[in-house]
Parts: sequence; C-alpha cells; structure tokens
Amino acid sequence: MAQLVPSLFPVKLTHAATHLSEVLREANLPVVTPFGFHRFVWQLYTEPTEQKLYLRSALPSSSDTSRLRQSLKKAGLIGADPDYGNKVIRVMNVPDSPADDIACLADPTCYVSHLSAMQRWGLTDRHPEKLILSRPDRPTATKTLQAQMDIALKAGEEVPFPLRLVAHPAEVRQRPIMVLETKTAGASVRIRGNHVRVATIGQTFLDMVQKPDLCGGMTHIIDVWEEYARSYLEEIVAAVDTAHAAIPKSRAGYILEERLGLIHPTVESWKALGQRGGSRKLDPDKDFAPEFSETWMLSLNV
Repeated sequence: MAQLVPSLFPVKLTHAATHLSEVLREANLPVVTPFGFHRFVWQLYTEPTEQKLYLRSALPSSSDTSRLRQSLKKAGLIGADPDYGNKVIRVMNVPDSPADDIACLADPTCYVSHLSAMQRWGLTDRHPEKLILSRPDRPTATKTLQAQMDIALKAGEEVPFPLRLVAHPAEVRQRPIMVLETKTAGASVRIRGNHVRVATIGQTFLDMVQKPDLCGGMTHIIDVWEEYARSYLEEIVAAVDTAHAAIPKSRAGYILEERLGLIHPTVESWKALGQRGGSRKLDPDKDFAPEFSETWMLSLNV
C-alpha cells in the first residue's frame, strides 16, 4: 500500500493545522471525503477551544480549507487515498481499515449486499472473493448526497466542496469490488463498532430471491432459507412485500409455504400476483423444468 514519504525538512504547522490534525485523529476515520474534511474545518472555526488558534476569519472559506489541507499534506498527516486517489483523503495517523469500511466511508450511498451481506449476517459459510456493494441509481444517489449536504446548509454551514458520487476502483485494500447500481436499492443498517453499512436482514433475504446468482445460487439459497427463514420470518415478509416485481414474491412464497410449511397472511396475498409464463422459474439461471407449482406459477427447476 502506498504511503507518504516523510519530508527531509520538518513542516512547522500553524496552531489551527495542529489542532485540526488532532480533531481528525480523534474522529478515528481512516478516510474522509473533501466535503467531510471541510466540515471538520468548519468545526475548528466555530466550536470553542482552550487553545488560541489565531484564525484569520470568523468562518472558513474554501481557500482556508485548501490551505489547511495542503499544510497537513506537506506534514505527512494526510494524503491521497491509495485506492480512490485525490477524491478521498487518507488520514495517516489513523489505522487503516478493511475494504468494506473504506468503501462505505468513501461512498455514503453504498452498502454491503448479497453474498457479502449473507456472510456478515452469518447466513452462509462461503467466503466471497469479491466485496459486493449496492447503491441507488445515479439520480437517486445524487438526491441522497444532496440531502446530506442540506443538513450542513440548514446548520448554517457553507458547502464549497460538495459531495460527489465516487467511482469505486476495481480493488479496495487489495480486495476486488463489485458495485451494483439499482433503482430499487434496499434498506441498510450500520454495523456497530465500525463504519460499514450492510443490507438489513430482511433485505438480504429479498436479494436472494431477486438475484440468486449473486447470493451463491438458488440451491444454496434454499439451504439458507431452510435453516434461518423461521427465525426471521417477519423481517423477510416485510422486505419481500416491498418488491416491485412479482417474481421475487412468488419465489419467496413458494419457499416459505410449500417447502417450509410457513403460513403468513401477507404471503397468502402474494398468490394473486402469480401468472403463467415460461420465464417464471424458481432458478432464473437454469433451464425450464416440467415440475411446476400451480399455486406459485413457478417451474421448480431446482
């Protein structure tokens, strides 16, 4: 991993730059966006400190933030991130983190999903090589970023360095990354103790019946549902019920009712969505099979 080479000539930091470096260290964020960096600078200017900082103005301008960023960079305290480049700031006096932590800090719109989320929730013993991330499509993600900037604006802050939708590299911290952009991005939660956002348990089960190929395949999925679906029935039903398409509800309904014998009034309502068609298969990646569920209008090709 790339590291900054210390300068042969020590850089004398201003009081403000020294204090900012401490603020960044205490925040314990291995990476920050330029937007996030400016928010720390704003905090520096607006929150009282015991130390005299000798600031040039009451509020920071974009040039103030750029000057402080350059000072910390020359001192080797921050630098470009080795994977995201100058679009993400690496805080050098904070220990680095795994790929999922870094990706979620670099991109506030993404979350860990599919087989990677299944691993996080302890639903699979498989160890996916790629870290699978989901995020909304570009228009929706842009609105999400704007909403986060609006919070700062409503608090009276200026936003000279807006949040941008980051382009994820092929690898983050030497781990391959797969990013899915979708109009139907689901619910996620932050994992306690780190900065990772992961699909909720219900959303993870919904992902299994929406994109089985990204969750270990339908045979593996059925094994997972047989072991864990009873424990998470309410979360599964609530999440699957949000699906816009009918086919995930039919697949989930078949597994819950016909394979597991679980009865639920919401699952019962999904039966009305069934319709005949050669494309309606339990496993979308396998050929049509003659065995058929009349209730769920599915070819049982697993």
